[in-house]
Amino acid sequence: METSVVPDRPPQERPLRHRILMVHPPAVVSQIDLSSHELSLASDLDAADEAVASERPDMVVLFAAEGSTEIEQHVMTWLVEGFKGKLILFDPHEVIPDPTDLVSGQVVDDFFPGPVSIHRFTTILQNKMLQGTRFAAPRAMTTYDLFRNLFDRGLSAIFFFTDDLDRCVAANLKAEDLTGYTFAELKRMKLESLCDAESWERTLRAIRRAKHRYFDAKGVFEILDKSGGRKRSEFSCGYFPFGRRQFVKIEVQTLQRGAAV
Repeated sequence: METSVVPDRPPQERPLRHRILMVHPPAVVSQIDLSSHELSLASDLDAADEAVASERPDMVVLFAAEGSTEIEQHVMTWLVEGFKGKLILFDPHEVIPDPTDLVSGQVVDDFFPGPVSIHRFTTILQNKMLQGTRFAAPRAMTTYDLFRNLFDRGLSAIFFFTDDLDRCVAANLKAEDLTGYTFAELKRMKLESLCDAESWERTLRAIRRAKHRYFDAKGVFEILDKSGGRKRSEFSCGYFPFGRRQFVKIEVQTLQRGAAV
């Protein structure tokens, strides 16, 4: 008598344990049990910069607060730091202007305006965390790859500054080598800090030309490195749109290295 063969059942896959960073969460969220994942909290976007760099989350859940106007510059920094996961933005008090530009510009993956209840939040979060599936956000395959190729494979030192030139939001390894500053140090610096007075005025004129003519402007300046040395360099500058913001992109190549002028 033939015996029937029962096929082996594949072992049940356990859900992936995700690393989730929550930025400025409301009190109601603290009542939700997320112990099945690695959860960390950041009080604001500046604290989130450090957390993204050190903890490598694969999901960031950001709750907008009054004055949340600098989302793009922080996300750009996260992309350069290696963030490749999902970014979900909740706007409980509807304080974000032009939120559709954040989604269409691939700054965030999803945007949810309006009050955040426990049921609504858990439903959204569960829908985003597919069991057994790693995140593959559209932004991670497009915007991140653009930054990775631009930064890692570029022959020039590349800097991105806010449009007021008061903060460096991105810089590649060539920029660190050129200036002697780490990216962590450059993030606290203005463009003016890297130029002498004459070079600063020359660079400002080039940036104004790029803004009004809609193409990159070129020039020559002396960049100041961490040791106090001056490096005569050729640069090109232009404007780079990301979400609702415009950033100033500066590419630099030295004409002579390490020589004091």
